[in-house]
Amino acid sequence: MAKIRFRGVHLDFHTSPLIPDVGADFDAEEFARTLKEAHVDSINIFSKCHHGYCYYPTKVGTPHPSLKRDLLGEMVEALRRYDIRCVVYTTVVWDELAASTHPEWRQVDQEGRLIGRGPLESKGWQYLCLNAQEYIDYVCAQVEEVLTLYDVDGIWYDIIVQHPSGCFCHNCQKSMRAKGLRIDSKEDRLAHNLEVERKAMARLYDVVKRKKPGALVVFNTRMRLQNNPSKGIRPEQEYMTHFEIESLPTGGWGYLHFPVFARYCAPLGKEIVGQTGRFHISWGDFGGLKSKTALEYECFRSLALGAKCSVGDQLHPRGKLDSATYKLIGSVYAQVKEKEPWCHDAELQADIGVLVCEETEGPIPLFGIGKAVGQDSDEGATLLLTELKHQFHLIDRDSLISSSGQGSFRRRAHSEGAGLSQEGRSTSSHS
Repeated sequence: MAKIRFRGVHLDFHTSPLIPDVGADFDAEEFARTLKEAHVDSINIFSKCHHGYCYYPTKVGTPHPSLKRDLLGEMVEALRRYDIRCVVYTTVVWDELAASTHPEWRQVDQEGRLIGRGPLESKGWQYLCLNAQEYIDYVCAQVEEVLTLYDVDGIWYDIIVQHPSGCFCHNCQKSMRAKGLRIDSKEDRLAHNLEVERKAMARLYDVVKRKKPGALVVFNTRMRLQNNPSKGIRPEQEYMTHFEIESLPTGGWGYLHFPVFARYCAPLGKEIVGQTGRFHISWGDFGGLKSKTALEYECFRSLALGAKCSVGDQLHPRGKLDSATYKLIGSVYAQVKEKEPWCHDAELQADIGVLVCEETEGPIPLFGIGKAVGQDSDEGATLLLTELKHQFHLIDRDSLISSSGQGSFRRRAHSEGAGLSQEGRSTSSHS
């Protein structure tokens, strides 16, 4: 499989069905040339957005009602001419069209209410259940269709998460009873959540690999720290070709989020992409553009932590990229390009291992934003050791401690006052 490229863009296109003339101003040549001139060498483009509409002539899903062209196909063809790698985005748990037409596929809370935006509310998304097998069949069919129609480099799955309190839909109640799990037990519901999420990931991964074995596969919203490795991302690596860490510092994640997860993922042995955004605040901040200094800091930090770069953007509904946005991205990516010769095949080395706080646990926060209990301690240790200019990894109980090799470090886990186990405190070795 080809290595991940350094200069990516994640292009959102969550476009309401009420918006007219979608893609009317799209010019494929101008689109690809703008990216190339901004030194972009890979991009995540869209097949289906949170509104549930597709941007190509689908026979499985529903095209956006005001789209009159094969927007996805024109993008792929132009990107290929300019040697820009393209991975296709699709949403999973948030699909407004599927949720509205199939309420039986929705997640349900313990009061019997549908989870997510209510019928009289104007903000938020409706949540589909990953245990609704007919819906997962539908998503798999869409992905297979995209991989059949277009020569793309992979699939980027967004929103793979059950509600943190557990789902009480008829599918989840049935499968919990079949497994002997108690519906009134939050511990059992969270265990069931994790099983449902991973089962869905396995199916969605397999449909890509059967169709295109060399394709990239990304599952977003899976990043979390866990003191128990079996509940964290370690067992989910088999469904990921690499890690992408969505982390817009001003968008709710904070400036410590990315270094924490980059330092945790580094010893796991997969390539890492750090995804920030061009937005001044967060996703959907269409009138805002962050400063060049901020974007430089975020991209150069990715390189320093052994990761590749990705900048989030949103395409205008009429299909034109914003020139100011790509002037900004280009000014930073020109510098990233100059640094790449020193970053190829680089591995993040460490002298210190910081054991994830014993209190760090809990379900994946919604949006992927928010912290598990105890994560403040992990962030505090990261900040402290960074300011002291030490090289370190965040590790868990299953981390391999050795004196050489990928993901290794030379000194046994140090306590950051976060309740390390006695084993973690007492064992120390030096190369």
